[in-house]
Amino acid sequence: MYKGNRMVDKVSSETATSSFNAGYLSQFNLNCLVIFATLYREKSVTRTSELLKIGQPAVSNSLSKLRLAFQDQLFHRKEGAMAPTQVADNMAKLLIPLLSGIQCVLEQHTDNDRGRGPAVLKR
Repeated sequence: MYKGNRMVDKVSSETATSSFNAGYLSQFNLNCLVIFATLYREKSVTRTSELLKIGQPAVSNSLSKLRLAFQDQLFHRKEGAMAPTQVADNMAKLLIPLLSGIQCVLEQHTDNDRGRGPAVLKR
């Protein structure tokens, strides 16, 4: 799935109006990417699970799936924290801005004044 800088080249060469492979993406649990980004920022499985309001086993399970998909350890324990590998660093540079953009789109199109969001949001 990820080889060298091929991912960077592909993302930077495409425009915002380009299509994407819906069939491919629908087979990937995109929630794992939110967990990855949170773990990358927090460097702690415990804090990640608390922030996302999920159990620690769910964080570990998602990390296992990502490790398989990307054929990389992604994080390793170092001095009591989860330290990212080079692959994880490269992923985060692309992924975190994309997640931020998705959040902006969702915030612009939800009824935040009344504390309600679209029906697809989890509560």
